[in-house]
Amino acid sequence: MSKAFSKTKEFRRFLLLIALTVLAFSYAMFQGGFVSWFLFYSFLPAAFYAFILFFYPLSLKGKRTFSKQEFLFDEQVRIQITLLRKNRFPLFYIVAEEMIENSPLLSEQQRKRALVPGFKKEFTFDYEISRMPRGEHHFTGIRVKTGDLFGFIEKEKQIPIENKIVVYPSFEELQYRPLSGSAAYGSAARARRGYQNEDMSMSVGIRSYQPGDRLSLINWKATAKRNSLMTKEFEQHQSHNIMIVMDCTPSAQFETVVSFTASAIKGIIPSGAQVGLLTADDDRRHFGVRGGEKHEQQLFYHLATIKETSTVSFASILENEAAIIQQSSTLLLVTSQLTEGALERARYYSSQGQSVIVFLADGSQATSESRPAQQWGGISVCIVRKGQFAKAFSEVSSA
Repeated sequence: MSKAFSKTKEFRRFLLLIALTVLAFSYAMFQGGFVSWFLFYSFLPAAFYAFILFFYPLSLKGKRTFSKQEFLFDEQVRIQITLLRKNRFPLFYIVAEEMIENSPLLSEQQRKRALVPGFKKEFTFDYEISRMPRGEHHFTGIRVKTGDLFGFIEKEKQIPIENKIVVYPSFEELQYRPLSGSAAYGSAARARRGYQNEDMSMSVGIRSYQPGDRLSLINWKATAKRNSLMTKEFEQHQSHNIMIVMDCTPSAQFETVVSFTASAIKGIIPSGAQVGLLTADDDRRHFGVRGGEKHEQQLFYHLATIKETSTVSFASILENEAAIIQQSSTLLLVTSQLTEGALERARYYSSQGQSVIVFLADGSQATSESRPAQQWGGISVCIVRKGQFAKAFSEVSSA
């Protein structure tokens, strides 16, 4: 409803109020008697209040507060709205409606709250969102409506209270284990195992100490010679990098795909390995192989906003993006629909010397039974379920 139309409607109601008041007075004058004057004087307070309300400036300010700052998929969140006004003019009711831009957070009924402010200058209401959907949600403001008891005058105002929240995908703690078993990268895998066991004989050099390096990796002999902290450098730092390719085609298990991808990133980056991500929903997005907290935040933000809108098959993505995929030593494919075409492309990359693992998302919940990784045409395929992500890499390593 446009602002001009709303003003015209409000003015018409005001004219109707005046006409009814004049009509009631005329009836009492011409009819006379106790009943007609009683009706007039009974109507007069309501008409007088509505008359004042028409000229009353509905001036409100507001603020929105959240129960926490960071949100994960399916979490419960409480939101509190506080409205403030400058005076204590009595208001019989206020209907406050939350305004959210293109978001399924709340239904039409859940967005509205009826309040009885009376003479209060400040009043609050809160509501809960039981399951936060993943994505970026824009809260644009609060629409406030009030009026008199008989509905002669209604006033409406939109209070701009802008907030943007990002709901990140849920993730599970898992310990990343570097993959072994690839002939082309056998030496790198052995070097990685040596790195984990801190075997000094597997180091390939030394470098200056950097913040975040573990103290157990300091080369004390070189440190004493150079009079500055020196850290042992292993082959893993030079050769071990991972590219994750995530399937974005529509699927009932898409949230499991996103959740496992987030869990894998959360486990890989702290291990010292570098990780990249390739997705293709409406737009193709590629994040280079890097490490660090900032890179992790970029990947998580992308996973928060990604949608299952890919019109290109997963096999076609694997075929068309060969130049990017082959830049890494290890390839992780995360999908919920493993077709023969995708499996064939996985075999191709494996034949080119890459370590290839396929993680197949299963929509069923965790049970006491575990499905270990299996070999499908020479490719390790690990079925992952929510609640069992922690076992994924250990199952692959033992397969």
